[in-house]
Amino acid sequence: MTLSRRALLAAPLATPALLPRVAGAQADTRPVLRIAVQALPPTLEPLEAISNVGLRITTNVFDTLWRRDFAAEAAQGGQHLTPFLATSLEQRDPLSWVATLREGVRLQDGGELTSADVLSTFSAERMWGDPVQTFEGRVNFGHLAGVEAEGAWRVVFRTRTPDPVMPQRLAAYGGWIHSAKAYAETGRDGLRARPIGSGPYRVASFQRDQRAVLESHDDYWQGRPPAKQLVFSVVPEASSRLAGLQAGDYDLVTNLLPEQIEGLARHPTLEGVDVALDFAHILYYDTSRPALRDVRVRRALNHAVDTELLGRSLWGAAFQPMTALQIPAFGELYDANRRGFAYDPDLSRRLLREADYRGEEIVIRIAPGYYLQMLQAVQIVQQMWQAVGLKTRLETRENLSLITQPGADIRPTSIAFRFPDPLGGGLAVHLAEDYSLQKNGFWQPVRFNELVRALRLATEPAERKRLWLALLDEFEAEAPALILYPVREYYAKRRAIQWQHPPLYYMDFRASQLRFT
Repeated sequence: MTLSRRALLAAPLATPALLPRVAGAQADTRPVLRIAVQALPPTLEPLEAISNVGLRITTNVFDTLWRRDFAAEAAQGGQHLTPFLATSLEQRDPLSWVATLREGVRLQDGGELTSADVLSTFSAERMWGDPVQTFEGRVNFGHLAGVEAEGAWRVVFRTRTPDPVMPQRLAAYGGWIHSAKAYAETGRDGLRARPIGSGPYRVASFQRDQRAVLESHDDYWQGRPPAKQLVFSVVPEASSRLAGLQAGDYDLVTNLLPEQIEGLARHPTLEGVDVALDFAHILYYDTSRPALRDVRVRRALNHAVDTELLGRSLWGAAFQPMTALQIPAFGELYDANRRGFAYDPDLSRRLLREADYRGEEIVIRIAPGYYLQMLQAVQIVQQMWQAVGLKTRLETRENLSLITQPGADIRPTSIAFRFPDPLGGGLAVHLAEDYSLQKNGFWQPVRFNELVRALRLATEPAERKRLWLALLDEFEAEAPALILYPVREYYAKRRAIQWQHPPLYYMDFRASQLRFT
């Protein structure tokens, strides 16, 4: 979807009219959808639940003002947005966007959604003030200067700098609208335990590390949801999740391995599904450590890894490598000819000789159970590094918070493209100066940061593309990380459930996305 900076983004949304609540005496024959997951988020506060396990719930409890149309992107390519809680979004001037709200939307506490709920969601304390409750609020909305209401159905977003991708931000992480009344009464603790949004399912119960139950919000503005309840049960082991599906205990199970879904190819009632995600795993380098200060060593590490072989080994024949931290949905900004760090072990050996590398030990630290396939990936990479003369040692820790402690040279992290633009994830977000990698002192670039700042301020398409290509070049020159692979999600379900997983960790069970046959 091409957006001019002053275009009025308004279009009718083809959705059912509000349906009446089913009479209490009428039997509810809708099914309960039972989902086995590897984990649940620590809280349901949507900014604190931004993770592969948290987004599954957030998607169903909350709505956003604007919405990304994944089906249109899959069919047509590029970027596609549609109105959602807002019926239009107008750029009034370079520093302000005006959203007109949809009337008649019921929150899960029975109240009607108005501009007060949007102001509460995008308050300074949650999103853009100093201090702010969580860093995640700042990622997409730290550039806000204020949010104001013009009556009950209109909201003005004011930014400190021009923002050509504001519609994308409002459709992405952080844009989930909550009830102002509930937040005023219960505060942050209420959001964490039982948040109130306008989405198709309300929180009935939440037991951390065990189970989350969502029940139908029958007054949902898009129509009555197709499931009576969603029950998310924690089953840590992938084999146990699959066994539970086969035994009839669950209807849908997540986060499987490729070989596990292959075994369902001819099953009469079950099927395995493989979906490519707008998501990547990387290994990032602590460039302050003696062994990795020389950029030639970091480049040698990258050129020594056959990422295509690595990806096929872990994710199967459908794997497609990622040569740079970008996705095709970037549209005109996507550099399809980018070669990245091509596999070249001879070049790696030459770079190591030039850097006078003498077998210094390089320590890799991971939390094996957190990222699917990460332990296997690192072990394969270690063999490739050993083949060019690099000496490495693997350390493991119980959780992610422990791997950032001092003493390691290389650590893993994940990259989510929150919306399809360089400002939505990757180089200009996860590797930028206001994100954890640089804040922890693992990398302190100069030109790279200058390019990121310039890209955030640029509005003209040609200038944005020039800066983005320069940023890709600078990443390859500095080699602060190794791009392992774009992540794939493997899940299995009953064939009678008509549902598809989008390219992010959303699990959308609205009537427009889910049906039972």
